[in-house]
Amino acid sequence: MSEAAPQPRTRFAYDTWMEAQGVPVHRGYFVPDVRTIELGRWEERGCDAAFIQLTGQEGVSEARITEIPPGEVLPPYKMAVDEVVYVVSGNGTTRVWGEGDRQDEGHTFEWNDRALFMVPPNQYRQFGNMRGDRPVRLLHYDYLPLAMSVVPDPDFFLKNDYTARGATVSDLRSRFSEARQIAGGEGLRWITGKGKGVAYWYGNLFPDMSAWDNLDSNAHRGAGGRTVRIQFAESDMSCHMSVFDAKTYKKAHRHGPGRVIVIPSGEGYSVMWLEGGERVVVPWQEAALFVPPDRWFHQHFNLGDKPARYLALHPPIQFAGYAEKVADRARDQIEYPREDPWIREHFESELAARGLSSLMPPEAYESGVDAWG
Repeated sequence: MSEAAPQPRTRFAYDTWMEAQGVPVHRGYFVPDVRTIELGRWEERGCDAAFIQLTGQEGVSEARITEIPPGEVLPPYKMAVDEVVYVVSGNGTTRVWGEGDRQDEGHTFEWNDRALFMVPPNQYRQFGNMRGDRPVRLLHYDYLPLAMSVVPDPDFFLKNDYTARGATVSDLRSRFSEARQIAGGEGLRWITGKGKGVAYWYGNLFPDMSAWDNLDSNAHRGAGGRTVRIQFAESDMSCHMSVFDAKTYKKAHRHGPGRVIVIPSGEGYSVMWLEGGERVVVPWQEAALFVPPDRWFHQHFNLGDKPARYLALHPPIQFAGYAEKVADRARDQIEYPREDPWIREHFESELAARGLSSLMPPEAYESGVDAWG
């Protein structure tokens, strides 16, 4: 009897693998608080975990949550792709070592709440909880869905004994040395054509994204915004964090899929919509997470009395989604004078419900210039 002919693949290979792990998969437009979402036992990883696949991620980026019980160390695992980790809550350690190395020859570093780091590909990594009184929650971000669309075999990425040439222990340690600032934008893997002349931070370990104050002006987005741009060492992976003033809001803009946004601090909401479509309102506070879908406009609003922060983990630069021609880029951002009146009205009503008033400068609605200059 002949074997059955192979059938066409109708789903992303990553989705099939993800759902076979037997842990919760959170979908939709946003997660209110990743510190409290439902987890399930992931036997292969020896921990409680959950996957996050929101509208706008599919086929591009992976996000997942793992929890480490008080005082415990999780079993090590290996991935063939870069993995960015954001510490949602807790204090712990990460040990990294390569195939053929002894575990005690690897590199170990500590982290605390709201730290951000990247583990290089083809390295074992092991996470431990230094506290005996509370669990750790980690947010993991990587390009595994995209990679598995090219090679639809999970074992190729998760059980491969390949060792990168020149990946020594000293090389690992150098990657996790103090991040350094690079002026001029050379090597920045973020927005094509917009990296020139800007400064960014280069490294693999950033201790506290809620306290980072080495920021540059990002006037073209409004709200007195300031930004830090980050490029991870020897990687195409990048991210940025924006900080904007209390009782103000940023301009609506849009880009490509796969960008996961997590909130290190602040209280407010974001509005997302496909041009001509219905609006989705995303409330947020620390540890909220959302993904603007592909080419959807989105706009961020600070309802607190302190500056708010959002950390955006970027997809590959090929998915930036911005117009290539400078003349067309204006269509990717809506200036305050051109926005729907509902935007301002809803913001002011939300503030009024809290006994607060908008600090948006009146001139911001009268011209396209930076009203915070």
